[in-house]
Amino acid sequence: MKGFATGTAVVVALIAALTSASAAYATFSGENGRIAFRRYLNEDHTRGAIFTVKPDGSGILQVTHPGPNQVATEPDWSPNGRWIVYTVYPENDEDRSRIFKIRPNGSDRRSLASACTGRCLMDGFPAWSPSGRRIAFQRGLGPSVHHNKLAALYVMWADGTHVRRVTQKGVSTFEDARYEDHAPAWAPGGKTLAFERFDRKTDRQAVFTVHVDGTSLRQITPWALDASQPDYSPHGRWILVRTHEASDTAGNIWLFRVKGLQRHRVTHAAAGTAKWLSSSFSPDGTRIQAGRVAIVGGEQQNADVFTLNLDGSGRLNVTNTPNRWESASDWGPKR
Repeated sequence: MKGFATGTAVVVALIAALTSASAAYATFSGENGRIAFRRYLNEDHTRGAIFTVKPDGSGILQVTHPGPNQVATEPDWSPNGRWIVYTVYPENDEDRSRIFKIRPNGSDRRSLASACTGRCLMDGFPAWSPSGRRIAFQRGLGPSVHHNKLAALYVMWADGTHVRRVTQKGVSTFEDARYEDHAPAWAPGGKTLAFERFDRKTDRQAVFTVHVDGTSLRQITPWALDASQPDYSPHGRWILVRTHEASDTAGNIWLFRVKGLQRHRVTHAAAGTAKWLSSSFSPDGTRIQAGRVAIVGGEQQNADVFTLNLDGSGRLNVTNTPNRWESASDWGPKR
């Protein structure tokens, strides 16, 4: 990794840089709150609900109550902690996914699906803007379900209105596009999105950034790392990613500098022992939460949600349920 920062001294400097930012620049203001996550309710993973838990692993609460063959997943907290936006897979079909929002106590559930009509086939992976006024998300378009010609990023108001495309603006929805854009995350300033771009020709993906108006597209991670599901640090200088997306038995968490060549490996799971899943910063920037699945005999076990320090130390299993798969988590602010 010539040209990239390494060594204990750099790790110490990195932690200091990540934790010294003013709260005024944080995506979420205030102290660390509860962690939202998706728990599969059966062994087939055809039914799943959103839960929340305190960072110490206590006080698990169920937020959504899905029907048979319905999965609620990919929760994202609003900046003030009053809402959770999430994706629903009807009949466990991701290609027909729709977006909803709900109060953390499970009340006032609202659909944001009214704008998905015509060639819109699916909406998912929603993310609140720092102001709480807008939501970014991925949309699949094409002639019929399971035949997405284009997957691009969109933004809308928090009530589901005023939808507009951000990426691949000139690309037709009638022909197979080369790229698919997924899993947006807002920069603290509200003007830039980080996201994963999948190359259909090479079956690889990398993390990019783009301005909300669709300009200034920039690649952050190399294609070889197969990185996905980014999250900005509270001051916006670093992007957290998971690696080796396509692998069932390998994958770690890395930090990439938004501007510059620095990168830092947070976890060090050897291939065939564990795979780290999607992750996010704590609101105060001092810790990370992430899903982790152990690998035994080449097979995935059930995943749990962990918190850990920025250098990978201080790991705590906050869900700790060996008989359930829990991941797709997000750390919210204290209300």
